[in-house]
Amino acid sequence: MTFRIEPLVPELWCTDFEKSMAFYTETIGFEVAQQRGQDPHAYLSLNQAQIMIAHWTIDGSWEPWFPKSMERPFGRGINFQFMVDNVQDLYDRVRAKGIKPFVEIHDAEDWKTDCMDTRRQFIVLDPDGYLLRFAQSVSTRAVTDSDHKQLNQKYGTSFL
Repeated sequence: MTFRIEPLVPELWCTDFEKSMAFYTETIGFEVAQQRGQDPHAYLSLNQAQIMIAHWTIDGSWEPWFPKSMERPFGRGINFQFMVDNVQDLYDRVRAKGIKPFVEIHDAEDWKTDCMDTRRQFIVLDPDGYLLRFAQSVSTRAVTDSDHKQLNQKYGTSFL
């Protein structure tokens, strides 16, 4: 089987590659899509989503590009959402590993242009503090005039 790189693959730098690899593969359930021997860099996949993890000191030639200070939590301002088939099973597996979610599992309704989508979701921090949101669509319904009114009030714009 040929490995296909998706159009967008975030690369997450980690301070302890083995710890991050165990978290992503053993706790979350990502599969290793590509890795060369003991190279502390790997492509990981979950459903059709891909990420890369790499030890951030692997290549000194990148040093001018590094931020001045690499302090946890890494990736401030980034929230990676992964759609999964069974978010409850994943949540239970994460809890069984003794990991306390950053945001507990809950249902939230989101506007998706053509419908309102209820998603069951939770957020967990990886070992370096990246926010990972795992979600599953559990139901959809038509967008109502009341939804438009609430969205307009919340965002101060006019939704058609």
